[in-house]
Amino acid sequence: MAKKALGKGLDALISGDFEAEVLQESIRFLRPDDIIPNRYQPRKQFDRDKIEELAQSIRENGIIQPIVVRSEGDKYEIIVGERRLLAAKRAKLDEIPAIVKDYSEQKLLELTLIENLQREDLNPIEEALAFQTILEKEKITQEELSKRIGKSRSYIANMMRILDLPEEIRENVSRGTISVGQAKVLLSVSDRDEMEALAKRILSEKLTVRQLERIGKSKKRNVPRGTWKNPYIEEIEGKLRDKYGTKVSVDYRNGKGNIRIEFYSDEELERIIEEMV
Repeated sequence: MAKKALGKGLDALISGDFEAEVLQESIRFLRPDDIIPNRYQPRKQFDRDKIEELAQSIRENGIIQPIVVRSEGDKYEIIVGERRLLAAKRAKLDEIPAIVKDYSEQKLLELTLIENLQREDLNPIEEALAFQTILEKEKITQEELSKRIGKSRSYIANMMRILDLPEEIRENVSRGTISVGQAKVLLSVSDRDEMEALAKRILSEKLTVRQLERIGKSKKRNVPRGTWKNPYIEEIEGKLRDKYGTKVSVDYRNGKGNIRIEFYSDEELERIIEEMV
């Protein structure tokens, strides 16, 4: 299987190149308490059971592969090996083997965020926040990011829309109790109270995406007269929403009307304009 394109990154660090580098560079032994978390680490949740399993392995066999860090004042910021560090602390090790690299802020961002995205082991909220951070820090467009990580621009845009959900719903998406598909249906609900009520039904009634969509269609059929919208116009809104990755509304009356495209930041406005021109 061909690897996704993005230069060396962690591919070099966790492959044979990394092993060769370990042999060429001296390994230092650092106190776990002197190592601080990576500021760009997109993963906020680590599986406690897996960390405990790794800690038990470390107790029995030690740490076979050093972690990678960079100097940060009188501390060290971890770049590669955060799970090993957490497990080492759980195993109450006094020292942990590490390679100290002189990486720039740009390189740190690339190794931590972009490579984590390629590994595809982040939850949806972590992934969406990683997209947001990269776009803001590197001043690139969604199209450019799409090429760098091998995901479509529409995928990136749709994932970032999840961040528009209320905090409580985002937490459920993060935990996996509400799926990405269900979150997308919730995003189509304009009334916040109705959205939150529907989210509670997802949790209590274990509603599927298809059931949610049927509920949504049923509500639309029951709207007061005069607020009904042509299904063809709704289809157009959906296509435009997918294309631009934001809320789009079409007001159509007797061959005339207007299209409203919403944006929530200067960067998003620039991205939409680039899509148009």
